[in-house]
Amino acid sequence: MFRFASLARPLARTAPLALAGFSLNFIANDTAKAGIDGVDVDSGIDPFPTQLSKSNCSVVNNVQKLIATGVRSVTFISFKVYAVGLYVPKNYESQIGKTVGLWLKETGKSPAELLEDKQTSQDMLAAMSEKLNYTIRITPVRNTDFGHLRDGFVKTILACPMAKTKREEVAVGVEQLRDAFKGFKGSVPKNHSLYLVSENSTITMHYEGKNGDVKTLGKITEPSISQVLFVLYFSSVKPISEPLRKSFVGYVTATV
Repeated sequence: MFRFASLARPLARTAPLALAGFSLNFIANDTAKAGIDGVDVDSGIDPFPTQLSKSNCSVVNNVQKLIATGVRSVTFISFKVYAVGLYVPKNYESQIGKTVGLWLKETGKSPAELLEDKQTSQDMLAAMSEKLNYTIRITPVRNTDFGHLRDGFVKTILACPMAKTKREEVAVGVEQLRDAFKGFKGSVPKNHSLYLVSENSTITMHYEGKNGDVKTLGKITEPSISQVLFVLYFSSVKPISEPLRKSFVGYVTATV
């Protein structure tokens, strides 16, 4: 999908290192390498910073750490669409462990087993998202446009099993999403970035265009959308990106 101005310059790529108490090795997939300043999610775009702050990303209010990355592909033709990363504010990171810990006590399963089980992972991550602030960065690996991005979000959200149990709430949220894209037409070049910043279950959508110019598309105040998106990206129920989901599983099993 897109990119951020302050992130346009190449980031240092060095050997994997331990950061904030854990190794970034779990983030790497077959084509991703962890580095001091960034993680190579796809060779065709700039690395994702290992952390976001006001100094490199004007849309966040506090320091956020990269904990999972992956690439969204249309699997039946191996067509790469965009790279995606999950950032969590450092003061909210403990909420992940607390939520998983509660489910561990109730089920007796391991973190990996919880996240591999379709129903359990959906329920656990839905509960997690209610207490977790997070940012999802989406960066296209090929040129696209706002219309395709909007339609892709709508189609994916409506296909989520959880959306079918919250039809009225999700319908309201989808209309808010469509409204956020109004006034934004035309192309979205590869290596630009879209940021979905979820705070207290309200998502603010930002786009970074040419020369790092940042524009705010709008807000989605219906909390079900923040919940459904988190489930879509990280549960084992029709995941948007299996590499991203596995990266998240790796993070949880390494830190809980």
